[in-house]
Amino acid sequence: MQLYLSHTSPFARLCLVRALLLQQNDLRLHFTNPWDNPADLAEKNPFGQIPVLETDAGITIYNTHLICQYLHHDAFSPQDLAVTAYATSLLEISIQALKLVRFKAENSADHPLVTRCLDAVRRALPQAPELDAQSREWPQVMLGIVLLTVKLRYPDLFTRHARSDTAQAVALFEQLDFVRKTDPAALEVQPATIGDL
Repeated sequence: MQLYLSHTSPFARLCLVRALLLQQNDLRLHFTNPWDNPADLAEKNPFGQIPVLETDAGITIYNTHLICQYLHHDAFSPQDLAVTAYATSLLEISIQALKLVRFKAENSADHPLVTRCLDAVRRALPQAPELDAQSREWPQVMLGIVLLTVKLRYPDLFTRHARSDTAQAVALFEQLDFVRKTDPAALEVQPATIGDL
């Protein structure tokens, strides 16, 4: 199998962490920059987005959650689904704001959706499900990665609006081995496989 990813994508990081925790050591990693519209990525995913998983049978799967589900078929409880829904929504809304700011025209005002997205993050952070930093259950790991992403991308928002128990749990979570191995700075060396992390 081969995973197409960018070292800075939190969506790809979720897949990377999932594969690492499942010890998918032979999973090959293909680093690419989706903003450059590379032909090899467009060939695998016509939407030009990462992550993309190419299975050993040559089947292409895109969408973070579907890739993670393919790697391990979990049956989630309603509580697990609620945690996953929160994490998914928080990640999508925070990354939407980042993209709108990154690609706005020079010397132009922010798109009105930026304020709406950031207001949603402000409302959502105090309502975060409790993070168990030591858990290896996928909904908790996913929640940890997403909260850490918000902390790294929006440090002021996180500091002002995350509950103290959330901030403490994220501080513990970011020290874990698999979290450090999948940090964007650690991935700059572009390891060839999961086993190389």
